[in-house]
Amino acid sequence: MLAIVVAVTLTSCSANPGPAPVEDPVTEETNLSSTETSAEATSTPILSEEVISVGIGVQNEGLNPHLIADSSYFVNSLASLVLPSAFRDGVMDTDVLESASMIESEDSEVAQSLRYLISPSAQWSDGTPITGADFRYLWLGMSTTPGVIDPAGYRAISDIQVSADGRTVDVDFEQPVAEWRDMFDNLLPSHLLGSGATDFANAMSDSVPASAGRYKVSSIDHARGVIVINRNDRFWGEDPAQIDQVSFQEIRSETQGVQQLRTGQMSFLDIIPTETSVDAYSLMQGTQVRTVEDPRELQLTMSVNSPILMEQAAREQLHSLIDVPLVARLAAGRSSDLSIPEYAPARGLDDEPPELLIQATTDSPLTLGVDPGDDTAVAAARTIVDMLANYGVAAEMVSDDLDRITGQLLPDGEIDAVISWDESDEGSITLASDWLCPSQETSLRSGNLSGYCTPESDTLAAELLAGEVDQETAAEQFREINASEHLVVPLLGERRVMVLGEGIVGPDPDLENWTAGLSTVATWRMQ
Repeated sequence: MLAIVVAVTLTSCSANPGPAPVEDPVTEETNLSSTETSAEATSTPILSEEVISVGIGVQNEGLNPHLIADSSYFVNSLASLVLPSAFRDGVMDTDVLESASMIESEDSEVAQSLRYLISPSAQWSDGTPITGADFRYLWLGMSTTPGVIDPAGYRAISDIQVSADGRTVDVDFEQPVAEWRDMFDNLLPSHLLGSGATDFANAMSDSVPASAGRYKVSSIDHARGVIVINRNDRFWGEDPAQIDQVSFQEIRSETQGVQQLRTGQMSFLDIIPTETSVDAYSLMQGTQVRTVEDPRELQLTMSVNSPILMEQAAREQLHSLIDVPLVARLAAGRSSDLSIPEYAPARGLDDEPPELLIQATTDSPLTLGVDPGDDTAVAAARTIVDMLANYGVAAEMVSDDLDRITGQLLPDGEIDAVISWDESDEGSITLASDWLCPSQETSLRSGNLSGYCTPESDTLAAELLAGEVDQETAAEQFREINASEHLVVPLLGERRVMVLGEGIVGPDPDLENWTAGLSTVATWRMQ
């Protein structure tokens, strides 16, 4: 564990990026290199460096914020610290872009065209300029990889053209996207990844090969549960990071977290609560404790390609057997500080037996796909399997990578349902992604994991994406469709606990006034 290190004399160093190397001209047909680099080794901090340690929850190994399998509050926060985005919270990032606007297209088949002008100073931590190749890589990855988050906007793109110097990026859409400012966040370093984004599902499975934020990833030790980020001295923008090094360490028990705070080895925790963690941290003197609801839900999604669940009646019957509060408690491993989504009471064991499912699973059990690296999803799947057994319905859990589950097993009808996390907010791109029909060319599942597709639902999703129907109206109609078709069953909302100890000054002296947690690390300073 890295403790807080404060020297007798602290020196302040400002970012001083070196000159960006000249990159070969990037054209529309640019081939991305497949060079792979590993994270740099961490050097022992010198005494003049400001170093803090922060406690986080137990993480999966992947660090790609665009994948369902990798995405988490911590991964998304880390991405905001080390990866560049065109816009942040709807506001153009002027460190990355000089301008972004809609332009007229000479092609009558183009429904909408955007032009991004990248800042000439914008560069990755290895000195390579940020270029249109990075935009193109993200587009290809998001539109061709199964199991990505919010793909609707990228699926609407027909082409991306890049100027010879790589700075001007023209994006053509075959259908309009009203909230285009929510796209092209967390760009990835295409020059170090695979050509055509064929490696998107594994591009950041165990490292972040280059950064372009206020911090860069210095080392990753999955065995110890430690990720270290250092100030990115090549960061060219305003307001460089205040603290030189931040060590994120997994907190694997309440006792560990309390002890690290008490001894001053950690200054801040952002974790998933245990049964008594809020009480334990609140008792400590000199700490502030806050619980936060995240817009993420663990969900059971039923596949319409399933031979067992393809009919609405079978899905409705399965839904009626799920005791959501019980699943939530057993999946989370606690009964306090629990966020339970709205639910319908489960069928009683003495009620009429679910004959449809009993007969359908006589020869072959109902299968629930789950990522083996997600302990909460695994616990939920095992709970549901046992729950169904009490009704005489045969079921089993199938553990596999979400990439394979969403790319093959779901569309091929080899599993009947999947348990995974999804964003529960109702933003237009998120909602459209959840309800647009799967691509007829690939049938890969991204966003719409159930595969449900009707002309009416697809049209509504397209109109929402284009801004032709308001978000509230579309959300209500989609809720009605789900209530009727029984496609998605929310099982557990994500609730986190933030604990502010001593040693740092954050966005506000009062933790309740912080608008965000770990994503604000770049503004923190030593106390």
